[in-house]
Amino acid sequence: MSDSTNKSILFDFLNSFKKFSSEEIEGLADKMLVKGYAKNSIVVKQGEHCHLCFFVLKGCLRQYILNAEAEEKTIAFYTEGQSINYFTSRLNNQETESTLQCLEDSVLLVGDPERDEMMYVKYPQLIEITRQMLEAEFGYTQDAFAKFISASPEERYLNLQKDRPDLLQRVPQYQLASFLGMTPESLSRIKRRVSRSGKHG
Repeated sequence: MSDSTNKSILFDFLNSFKKFSSEEIEGLADKMLVKGYAKNSIVVKQGEHCHLCFFVLKGCLRQYILNAEAEEKTIAFYTEGQSINYFTSRLNNQETESTLQCLEDSVLLVGDPERDEMMYVKYPQLIEITRQMLEAEFGYTQDAFAKFISASPEERYLNLQKDRPDLLQRVPQYQLASFLGMTPESLSRIKRRVSRSGKHG
C-alpha cells in the first residue's frame, strides 16, 4: 500500500476516538510511524532483540515459534484493533522467542517507547487511550488462554468459530490447526462433525 493510503488508514483510526481536534490529529499523524508490510513479510524474527510495539490498523498477522525439531507452532493471530508487544525482549533486553509474520498485506502502527515519550507529553490523551488498549488486550489474552486450556479440541474449534470467525476465512487451515493444538487432519474431522451436527460456537 502507498504511504498516502497508510496515512489515510491512520487518520480514520485517530478520528474514531473523538478525543482529538483536527489539528491534533494532523500533529499525531505527522509524528506516528505507520508502515505497510506485504503478505508473508517477517516483522520480527525469533532470536532478534525487539524494543518496538505494534498495533494492527489493517491486516492479519501470525505469531509462531520454532521448536527444537524446527517445526512452526502458531501461538497467536492478530487482526485489526489488536496490539502486539514484545515486553520481555524490550524490558529485559532478551532475544525474542517468537516470529511475527504478515498473513495478508498489512498496515501497522509502530511504536518506540523512547521515541514516543515526547508525544505522550504533548498529547496526554494518548496515555489513557494506550492504557485502555493494553488492558483490553491483556484481559482478552488471559480469558482466551483460560478457555483454551480447559477446552477439548472440538470446544476449541467452536470457541474460535464463535469468538473470531473471520480467522476461519483469513488463515490457512494448517496454521489454524497448529494454533488449536491439533493436526490438520483432526481439524478437518472436527469441522465435518460440527457441520453435520449443526453445532456452532
